[in-house]
Amino acid sequence: MINKTHTLGYLIYWTVIFILSASMLLYGLGKPLQFSGQEISKPAGQLTGHQLMWLFYGHSKLYPIIIGAFEVIGGLSLLHTRTRMFGCLLLSSILLNIIIQDYVYEIVAFSTAIYYQLLVIVILIFDFDQLKKILTVLFSPGKPRIKTSVMMAALIIAVLLKLYETRLMNLL
Repeated sequence: MINKTHTLGYLIYWTVIFILSASMLLYGLGKPLQFSGQEISKPAGQLTGHQLMWLFYGHSKLYPIIIGAFEVIGGLSLLHTRTRMFGCLLLSSILLNIIIQDYVYEIVAFSTAIYYQLLVIVILIFDFDQLKKILTVLFSPGKPRIKTSVMMAALIIAVLLKLYETRLMNLL
């Protein structure tokens, strides 16, 4: 953990929070407009990765709005001490997805997404004690609260349902 009680640490910590929060708010609010107006007349096989991804995201208004809403929620969550870890984890899941897509589809914003993910990591380093508590609760081995026989029955039911999943879904 980096000491954020010293003036320099405090300055760095809050600067990173404000940069990341403002960026995610701007990206999130702009997401519905970002992919609109994509007119591509080539067959999909002839499109560049960038064109293909933009065409995909531009096909529906709802998907970019949902991604944008999560970016806004993550950006706002960073501003409050009680929700900062949630914001970091939410933004990490979004940013890691963007990083993978940008890499695979050769999008020029690849380095920008990595930069923002590094800012999330800086916040997590500053708040390492809080992150450690969360990870301990999530991954501590605690006592099983359910009987082994109930777990085995649930496993058998799940396997049977999985085997007949297609048939069951066709009935619905």
